[in-house]
Amino acid sequence: MAVQTRIVDVYRKPSKCPVCGESVVDIIYGTGDMSEIEFFFEYRRPGIMGGDNIPRRPPIWACSCGCKRFRKINPDGSDAEVKVKMLKSIKPAPASVITWETSLVERVLETGVGVINHYQVKVTTELGEKVKLKISAVNGEDAEDSAIGLVEKGALGLKGRKCISVAVFDVAK
Repeated sequence: MAVQTRIVDVYRKPSKCPVCGESVVDIIYGTGDMSEIEFFFEYRRPGIMGGDNIPRRPPIWACSCGCKRFRKINPDGSDAEVKVKMLKSIKPAPASVITWETSLVERVLETGVGVINHYQVKVTTELGEKVKLKISAVNGEDAEDSAIGLVEKGALGLKGRKCISVAVFDVAK
């Protein structure tokens, strides 16, 4: 019986895991005890937490389910020179990479009654922070309420918690 290693040597980043078919994401080092969910909400991108200790031959990618990690090697089998991703050098992705859905959209999907619309919402907080959001909602008012709620709950990683300006634009898909 052959023992399967958890770390796989590869020449380049795989598009998906050869074992389970899940996407392959970066391993982020210098994360302490941060969880993947906390990382996703703060930085709005997927990643696997590598902790604070960087191994001598570090894997730099991992299957999003965690079943395999991938270490980059050269074609001759030697270790490739790599730069590990450190938390302190990662900037949050724009909030517009996520399409948010309101609770009314969930109800439309469950019942099949109603129409789902797509909006772009531009929000300005009391601290002058500006963010663009993509929101699926049943109407513009629903999209606006959802954007205000996301800011108030701190789900966007903004320092401000009050919206001083909210503009909703219909987006044709």
